[in-house]
Amino acid sequence: MDEPNFSLGNVRADLLRDSDDWDKFSQFWESLPLDRHMGDGGTYRRRRYSAISHHLDDDTVEVVDQDSFLQSKEINRLNGGIARRFEPIDPALLDTSVFRRVLTHFAELAERSSDTPPVRRVNIHQHRIVATEKELGSPTPEGIHRDGVAHIIMMLVARKDIAGGVSTLYDNAEAPIRTHTLADPGDFIFLDDRTCLHSVSPVRVVPPTPAGYRDMFFLEFC
Repeated sequence: MDEPNFSLGNVRADLLRDSDDWDKFSQFWESLPLDRHMGDGGTYRRRRYSAISHHLDDDTVEVVDQDSFLQSKEINRLNGGIARRFEPIDPALLDTSVFRRVLTHFAELAERSSDTPPVRRVNIHQHRIVATEKELGSPTPEGIHRDGVAHIIMMLVARKDIAGGVSTLYDNAEAPIRTHTLADPGDFIFLDDRTCLHSVSPVRVVPPTPAGYRDMFFLEFC
């Protein structure tokens, strides 16, 4: 069995520069459409999705034509087995300095830890999980799972008026190996999806506010 391979950190402290505009990057979470493909009937998730081809040698990005996002039932027990269509990522997000710096850094880490060539498909996901007085928000309603890719960067963009959202990492036998709460903007977990599974506990609103949210950014290196 492969030894679990993951790392924790904060991109704002470890990677970004003063000239990188985090506010410009985070504003793209204010216009996420409702995810209408939730197998549990939940209305707590907003999201966008796009796929790109990233050429690490010259750091160029090309948007990949896509009709849908598909995972198997084995990977995603709740929402797998169907072609899910989402609104694409705003192209302007791909031009932000935060995105480009995060993409390049973690693409280099992923390339060094695998035998794949330095041109890769990268899935980009934006999620907002909303909690209200009437509904909990579930970041991973499918439970303990892997995403079926090579490497993943899971990065917190914002948390507002919520409690919960504790991440747990597991080995391939589903034994828990680490719990960690992404608490500050820029906090991340980078993991080898082939050696770790993961889940996140539900989030609940903190009274007296009527609603809160957890904004996340994901890059999946295929």
